[in-house]
Amino acid sequence: MRPTTFAKVLVIINFSAQCALSQAQSVTFSIDTQSQRTPISPLIYGYNAYADGTGRAGLDNQGGLANLQSLNLTSRRLGGNDMTSYNWENGVSNSGMDWCNSSNAAVSYTAGAGQPNSNAGLAYYAPGAALLSFQTQSISLGTYSLLQLPAAGKLPKDIVNLNPPGSCNGSQLWQSAPGPSNVDTNRWVTIVNDKPASAGPLTLTPAIGDGNVYIDEEIHFLLKNFGSASTTKGVKAYELDNEPDLWHLWPTQYGNGTHPLLYPTLTTVADVLQKNLNLATTVKRMDGKAETYGPVVSGYLGLFSLWAVWDGTQTRQPADWGTYNVEPYLTNKTGDRYRYNGMTFANVYLDKMRKASAAAGHRLLDTFSFHYYPQASSTPTDRVQASRSLWDANYVEPTWITQPGYGFTDGRGLQLIPKLKQSVADFYPGTKLAVTEYDFGGKTDVTGAIAQADALGAFGQQGVYMASYFGDVEGYIAAGFKVYRNYDGNKSVFPEVAVKAVSTNNGNGTVYAAVSAKDPSTLHIIAINRLSTALSSSIQIKHPTTFKTVQAWGVDSTSQNVTPRKGVASVANNSFSYVLPALSVMHFVLK
Repeated sequence: MRPTTFAKVLVIINFSAQCALSQAQSVTFSIDTQSQRTPISPLIYGYNAYADGTGRAGLDNQGGLANLQSLNLTSRRLGGNDMTSYNWENGVSNSGMDWCNSSNAAVSYTAGAGQPNSNAGLAYYAPGAALLSFQTQSISLGTYSLLQLPAAGKLPKDIVNLNPPGSCNGSQLWQSAPGPSNVDTNRWVTIVNDKPASAGPLTLTPAIGDGNVYIDEEIHFLLKNFGSASTTKGVKAYELDNEPDLWHLWPTQYGNGTHPLLYPTLTTVADVLQKNLNLATTVKRMDGKAETYGPVVSGYLGLFSLWAVWDGTQTRQPADWGTYNVEPYLTNKTGDRYRYNGMTFANVYLDKMRKASAAAGHRLLDTFSFHYYPQASSTPTDRVQASRSLWDANYVEPTWITQPGYGFTDGRGLQLIPKLKQSVADFYPGTKLAVTEYDFGGKTDVTGAIAQADALGAFGQQGVYMASYFGDVEGYIAAGFKVYRNYDGNKSVFPEVAVKAVSTNNGNGTVYAAVSAKDPSTLHIIAINRLSTALSSSIQIKHPTTFKTVQAWGVDSTSQNVTPRKGVASVANNSFSYVLPALSVMHFVLK
């Protein structure tokens, strides 16, 4: 979840430099349907199930069932800061610093499990009520499910006030009268991955308030209700908690992490690795077909060194960082300090998971997952370019990450996905990549559609396995999805095989293209104009057969809807020209 205290956690120098756009008002898009063919994972068109920020519950999230169905999305994640502390036995979760360190019903209510029961002691909800609601919704929508499991160590036991005031007024908890504090250890229970025999068999009716919550019992609950991951209705994957780089209580001058009472010390690399390995082992023991995702760090600094308080000197990192900040993790003994653009923790994590998997005799990590909230996307000018940091070596974002002399990319493009693909190739081949939270903003601005469409195109072209947007999938964000998943109102989609598509000027306009194995004579093209003026495009295609017709759909500043556009009068030698509207995304279908 986007950390609300991020500005306190990091001491960041604010750069006012803006991305300079080329003055050229034309671009050439070159497409070769027989080159660089890459399968597009359908799971990149996903969203986070309780992240719309409006208090709407269940399928009313993201604008309601009709909107969700029109989006034609393929995957859902139940995860975020509150899920780090979700107690499946009675439905309580703790919001940490996102909301006054209060223990409440946030996860259960927003997942669609209804209001908590005020007359049942600690049993505010039936066991797993939020999980049942989430997975039932996923089944009804026909989506893949990724469920976050807790690993940090503690979960909340109770709710102090079932009817909290609208503001916490600086208090640590929602409590209208004197009484126990959330700081009290008696208000927390302990996570135990594997239920010991002495505690009895796994059950669907756990003993609430016994001081422990068993994760294998939670998975057992899901298996009994929905079947294994290999079945139609089963939960497909589990994420190994959420943003461990932000769990902890930071040094005072740097503010608080997301869960400073739940995890009141600074995380270490060894602790996060062990917690991930233990939880992954439990998941694979309970459901060998279920996929595992980790380490779920919050952004670049998590990939860099798990966490860092950056003040220009890079002197504050995990206590055991010196053990891991060595070869081969720095450059894979190549001497190229920019081989991974400094994302050393990613290499450590992959290598340790590979070695543990080899010892176990099977994979413990299926997918390397991380979050991406760009440092430069708060203005429309920055937003139209921001997603290029995911893939474009020629885009140097105006932030502390790329600032020369600061020891990260030193004036080079971030290239987040290609660099992580290099990490995977070097340290744990075969591991998939997932971006399980991301957001560029712009729900009410056409630049939001541009950033969203660019990200989805990059995820497909770069071979990302799964991605889930964190926020309201409405307005221009919805348009960014629909241009791929329902561009004509009939749920027609961008196909499943990406092909080579190159722009002469990605700062002005970017292109993505794909074909279907079932219909190789049809080509789909997504063309993006980042400029506030019209952009003349020349589209040149290399393909075994001749295209004769071009249909067009698009979104621009005139409407949040994807609408039919005038087609192309003629295609000559598999080439045509089109004037892209200012700040627009176009979807062309050639036959």
